[in-house]
Order: sequence, then C-alpha cells, then structure tokens
Amino acid sequence: CAEDPESYYRGCGESASPSGMYAAKQRERENLTQASQGLIFTMVGLPARGKSFISRKVERFFQWSGHRTRTFNVGRYRRNILDVEVSGRSGFFDAANSAAMASREAAAEAALADGLRFLDAGGEVAILDATNSTKSRRARIKSIVEAHGSNYRLVFLEVLCQDPEVLEINMSNKVKFSPDFAGLSFDEALEDLRSRISNYERVYEQVEDEEGASIKLYDLSSKVTANACYGRIARSVLPFLMSIHVGGRPIWLTRPAETSFAQDAYGARAREGSFTTGAFAADCSKVLSDVGATYAALLGDFVARRAAAYWETTARGAEPTHVMTSTMPGALATAQQVAKATGARLEPSPSLNPIDKGTVGTAWWEMDSDGDMPPWAELERCYPEFFSELAKDPWGCRFPHGESYSDVRSRLDAALLDAEMCTRPVLIVSHITTLQLLIAYFRGEPVQNAWKVQVPNRTVIELTPTLGGGFQWTEHELMPQPAARGG
Repeated sequence: CAEDPESYYRGCGESASPSGMYAAKQRERENLTQASQGLIFTMVGLPARGKSFISRKVERFFQWSGHRTRTFNVGRYRRNILDVEVSGRSGFFDAANSAAMASREAAAEAALADGLRFLDAGGEVAILDATNSTKSRRARIKSIVEAHGSNYRLVFLEVLCQDPEVLEINMSNKVKFSPDFAGLSFDEALEDLRSRISNYERVYEQVEDEEGASIKLYDLSSKVTANACYGRIARSVLPFLMSIHVGGRPIWLTRPAETSFAQDAYGARAREGSFTTGAFAADCSKVLSDVGATYAALLGDFVARRAAAYWETTARGAEPTHVMTSTMPGALATAQQVAKATGARLEPSPSLNPIDKGTVGTAWWEMDSDGDMPPWAELERCYPEFFSELAKDPWGCRFPHGESYSDVRSRLDAALLDAEMCTRPVLIVSHITTLQLLIAYFRGEPVQNAWKVQVPNRTVIELTPTLGGGFQWTEHELMPQPAARGG
C-alpha cells in the first residue's frame, strides 16, 4: 500500500489476515456469530418496567417469522408454588426473606428447565420472563444453560425505565391486571407494588458487557443498545425492538378497490409488472371500475373521519396518515384517493405486492379474487397436482416459478416494522395473500395457517394496540360484498 499513496484513501487492497491486533476481538465475534440450535431470551428489569409487554411482542414477532417460540413467565410458576396472598405481597420480595428467596429461585429454575425442555423438543426460541435482577441470578442461569450441553444461545434483554409518566402508567396497569393484587383496593395494591419495587432496587444490578450478549431498552424503546449481538439477532430482533412502542394509533388494512383489468390491457401490464408509478399518474383514472372508484372515495372519507377522531384524543397536533401501498395499479389508484381526501403521502413498496403465482397466475387469477380468500377451489380444478402439493405444505410450497407464503413473509418484514414504528395512523392497501400474513401477526395466530385467513372485500380492518402488546380488531364494511366468481 505504501508504494501507492492514493491507496490510503481508497482503502488498502491487501487480503485481511487473522493475525495482528484485531485477532482476539475477531475470534470473539466469530464465536458469537455461529449458528445456534436455539435462543433463550432472558428478560431483566425492575417490576413495572414493561418486561412482559416486550416479551409478548418479541414472542409474537418470532412466531410470525416462522420460529417455534414460547414465553415462560416466572411469576406464573411462583403463583403455582405459593398462594398470591403470600407470594404476591411485597415482603415476599425482600432479599432478607430467605424462605421466600428459596421459593423464588425454585420458580425461576423450574421455568428455565421447562424452557430447555421446549428447545430440546424442537422449539427454537424460549423467553424467560422475570426480573433476573442480580448478577448472581443471571450467572446461575448461564451456568445451567451451559451445563445442559446443547448449543443454545443466551441473550439478556434488559428493560430500563426512568420516565415518571411511563412508570406511573405501567404501575397502574400492573395493579389493575396482575393476579398478585387480587383482593386489594387500587391504592393498597399500588402501595404494595411500590414497596416491592423498593425491595428490588436495593439489590438491582444492571447487565454488564462481560456477562455476555445483551440488549438494553430504555423507556420502552426510546433508546436501544446492544452488546455482542450478531447474526439473526442483529438482523431481525434489534430492528423490531427499535420499532415497537406503546402509542395507541390505529392501523387500517384494506384490499384495493376493484379494477377494470379484465376488460382492458391494464391486467396484462399489471401481471407482467410493467405498470410503473410513473405511468400511474397519467392512467389512474382508467384503472378503477365505477364500483372501485366508489369504494376508493368511501375509503378516503373513512380514513379522514377516523384519523380526525384519533387526533382529537391526543395532545399532539394532527399529522398526515401514513399510507403504505403495493406497487400494483389498483392499490396505487385506491391509495391516491385516500391521499386526496387526507393529504397523506403515498409510500409504494413492492414488498406489499401479492404472492408471485408464477405460471399459475394467468388469466383466470387476476390481481385479487372476489371472495374472502384466494380462489383455492379454482386452483384445485385447474392445477390439481400442484394444489395437492400446496395443501400438504401451504407455508413452504412455492408456486411454479413463483413464491411461497414463507417467501412473502420474509419480504414483509420491512412493511411490518414500518407499521409498528409509526406513531401516527397507518393505512395499508395490499392484497389477499399479503394481508393474510399481516393479519396472522396482528391476531397472534400461527403464520403457517395464514393461507386460510379470510380477508373481506370492500372492508376496512381496524387494529388498535392494547396495553398487553396485542391488538383489538374491528371490521368496517364500507360497501356490500360482491358475488364471488371464484373459490
């Protein structure tokens, strides 16, 4: 490199060597990046910091990603060992109470043992939901996992919160819904919880880098840091953790308004993928049928009214609705009507395009079917051999020269994170197969069964976040359903 001074600015072209000053750290990273047989996410944090909320969100995301995942809540094990009138009161969490400490350790180790058995039986991700508030407790967990002898990766997920407003909300929700406070008034329960937190604060030790792989979330994701996290953790879990929050904005899902593709050349252009957003601006008036134009107008009015109602409940000024759409012309034309009614900006993305049906997706199967699901009966009639294979493995079976549901889910990661991350109302205009997969996430249902999920036409599905990390579900039918032609 010294012979060519300009190479300093371009970067030296000599081969990287495992020797030298970076060797030790590089070996450490390579060890941490190795593929593991299973992941154990171990929650860490004081009570009422949002650990269970984060646990449920992570569990839902991993399950939607196709990984067998289960949460093991140590509080549940504790309540099974001792009645909540004993194990739910603050004195039970005093480090000086040796009998209670032994019971708490027994509950924690029972939960961990079940998590290991779950992984041994073919599970992929176990989440240990507990305070795990001291270095000694975490060291004990690590030693048990290592002694188990399997190639399981342990990651500490610490939830830190000092925001007084967030803490008050978390404590209020905990005393309202936790079985530990049954039989107590709200004020009595809140006082007992504060005493419990004080007991934990006296012994609490934050996770340090030398303890191993860890992720820290501050004030429910206002800040996220990571140590020694590589591979799939860095690729998928970290972006997801950075996207989630506790805001209550609505998310709306809908299929595109009906098009006139069957009567003109737009259908062929859409199937070939040659209909671009540039052409869309000039041709959008020709895309929707009369019925489709009516639905698009109704949709724009619905979103405008519901968004206005949402902003009235917040202390923030109104912001434009975040409109996500596929790049298919029917979806783009539908979304443009919403943009006109609400002042929203469109964000077209091919990740929201329907499943690539390859050689199967010809004339009889247009952009979407009229029914609530893809035309499976017609597919079976036209391609009986392929349908037989699809029915055996609807998750992994690929359409000839096309995609599988698993393939589509992989490309939906960015769209899902975008929707989760947004703090203003979100509208997603997409197609049956992609919406089936998104609905599986929002409902917390097995993603492998998404192909059976019904997605009604001419309907808006409204999703509202819940305090527990899930979503409330409401359907708004804006127009009567069409008579189905297909299956």
